[in-house]
Amino acid sequence: MIDPKFTEKIARWLESEHATTEQIEEGAQLLLSLNRDGAMYQRIMRRPQRELKFLEYKLQRFLRLRQDGQTIRDVIRLNDEIMPVLKTVTDKEPLPIEEQALLLPVLQPDEQNGGKEQFVRKGIRPDHDQLPAEIQAIWPANAERWKKIKEAYETCKQLTEPCDRYEYLKVLKDTWYKYKQDMARYDDYQLTADGGSEGEGAADQTPTLTPEQEKELKNADSYISKNLPQMQQLAVAAKEEDFNDEQKKAIESLRQRIQQRVDVLLKCGRTLTDERREQLLQCDIKVSLEAAGAEDNTETPQNDEQGQESE
Repeated sequence: MIDPKFTEKIARWLESEHATTEQIEEGAQLLLSLNRDGAMYQRIMRRPQRELKFLEYKLQRFLRLRQDGQTIRDVIRLNDEIMPVLKTVTDKEPLPIEEQALLLPVLQPDEQNGGKEQFVRKGIRPDHDQLPAEIQAIWPANAERWKKIKEAYETCKQLTEPCDRYEYLKVLKDTWYKYKQDMARYDDYQLTADGGSEGEGAADQTPTLTPEQEKELKNADSYISKNLPQMQQLAVAAKEEDFNDEQKKAIESLRQRIQQRVDVLLKCGRTLTDERREQLLQCDIKVSLEAAGAEDNTETPQNDEQGQESE
């Protein structure tokens, strides 16, 4: 559990004057309590004035992590979830970053490797100009996301400590899952022979939505993309022996909030990709209105895209 009083103590030290050796030692003691690195503590205390900026940097990193409700264990889990996946494509990337946007990578089954997913580069669709504007817009948006993913990944590789990696892992988590979701929408979108749409496209067109409904859909979609990875982490953590009652309440609260957004998408006729359906089902989230028992009086979620973080 994260001790909010200790987090407050770190914040107070950073906000207050700490120029004297005694004050720097107090900060070094805080850092020692966080990382148990005696060698780092000794290094700071040998040259307290010269190491002050370094001490401030380390404590600020720990403070940001704790204020987000994350522990070192959470960061390690996030690292283990994101970094190996990206390593399979970015470390073997033959193209300069300027050219990567022309052939964005996607995950798809490799039939010659037992169906195991691997990255495959697929170029822009030959029927790109015939796609609806919102589907066309995915391509340039994902090109920018991919550059952001590459930059954050390369920076993250240079950092060894979880508290230093956290900021970049957050960027990778948010950007990567949105990238995957939108790339699936782009690649799977179907056009009929007469230039109309079928499958997911038909669901997007029927019924016609009001601007308010479009906004609600966008907010729901964004909320799920940002918070489902955390839900997946919590679902894994829930299997551990030290998962306490407070954490159980947090996971159930998050599950209900995600379920509300899924219901919004389903009510408006939005079709979920097979991958997204599987992710939701693994978190005990219903993927049909009948299964969810949704009714017309289902509470409309507020516009809180960031969601509530829980440890």
